[in-house]
Amino acid sequence: MRSPIKIATAGVAGLALFLSLFGRPAPGEAPLAIRGGRIYTVTQGVLEHGVIIIRDGKIQEIGPDAVIPPDARIIEAGGSFICPGFIDAGTNLGTVEFETVERDDDEPIAPVTSQLMALDAFNPGNRLIPGVWMDGVTAILLRPSRGNLLSGQSAFIRLAGTQDPDVLTVNPVAAVHGTLGDVLRSRSKQGTVYPSTRMGAAALLRQTLSDAKHYLDSELRAGPGAKTSPQPQLAALVPVIKGERPLVIAANRLDDLLTALRIGKEFGVRIVIDGGAHAWRIKDQLFAANVPVLLAPRTDLGTTVETDGARHENAALLQEAGVKIAFQSGGIQDLGGLLPAVQAAVRYGLAPEAALRALTIGAAEIFGVADRLGSLEKGKYADIVIFDSDPTLTAARVRTVIVNGKVVVGGQG
Repeated sequence: MRSPIKIATAGVAGLALFLSLFGRPAPGEAPLAIRGGRIYTVTQGVLEHGVIIIRDGKIQEIGPDAVIPPDARIIEAGGSFICPGFIDAGTNLGTVEFETVERDDDEPIAPVTSQLMALDAFNPGNRLIPGVWMDGVTAILLRPSRGNLLSGQSAFIRLAGTQDPDVLTVNPVAAVHGTLGDVLRSRSKQGTVYPSTRMGAAALLRQTLSDAKHYLDSELRAGPGAKTSPQPQLAALVPVIKGERPLVIAANRLDDLLTALRIGKEFGVRIVIDGGAHAWRIKDQLFAANVPVLLAPRTDLGTTVETDGARHENAALLQEAGVKIAFQSGGIQDLGGLLPAVQAAVRYGLAPEAALRALTIGAAEIFGVADRLGSLEKGKYADIVIFDSDPTLTAARVRTVIVNGKVVVGGQG
């Protein structure tokens, strides 16, 4: 049986150490060192019995020969699995307490609400956040609810145990989100609200993107400082039209996936698929179009009309075809379901190293934040999880979670 991880200290008063473990690093605070274990950097191989030095919330040094400063607090991690904090690539965590109470991630006022920002609904003190640390999750793509044709803008957030927006927010607007398929149709009240069919949804999506393009063109013609009529729904889509921000489309059925690809090509916008139960059927097309897939729990079970015919091997088939994948919980209704979904994907052929990549750097690359997190490299955020075994294979126990260089779970024996 492995001994518990302990933090050893040198030259730091006990109370000051305890207070410094949470929130933003204090100037001149003693560094933190992780020693021993297998370090899965994700991008630079595996270090056996390596050392990670953390200072000011970032990785200062990493390697087998990294020198531990004499004043460092040391986490002894012998026999452990050490990796970057996981990224949940799609959740409403922080905007909802429980599914039975009023929720702040859904605004069913109109089919197009692209101006809404999920970040405005995020509560950093949400009681459910500490629970996902126990799954190794340290960052999320906070997205608006599926339901509207265009439901709003997601944010890339670190779960840093602080209210400091500079620490929490990696990207306040990561993508614009939309929906095709039965979820959208169910909101149409049996055909009394447009769009109530798949052809209606596609037509309105095309019209809205076309309007956004004309809005951009008129802004460019008017020039800087010119007074124009504000249209926040269209303004939110301008970065999508310019290729600066992806359009994430929730789609599972084959026809909805093909519609998303077709419209993406027509307007030259970057598409990301949310769900993708039948994505394996068009894996080569997805690869050719450079369209990633955010895999959701239970979509491989075929328990709905849209997911009927789905395959457990979806993740493995996509990865083998070269399609970028990431994993998502889908929201608090599947709180704790992220790692079981990953473990199932591994059982059905996804390589463990590919699964770890999808949980970390893969998600970071899809949303353009891989320069700051997603792997254990010098200069990146010190968001690190220490497990007692490989979490992609079995139900591993979290021993320590570090976010922004601070211990938020474990670490004291």
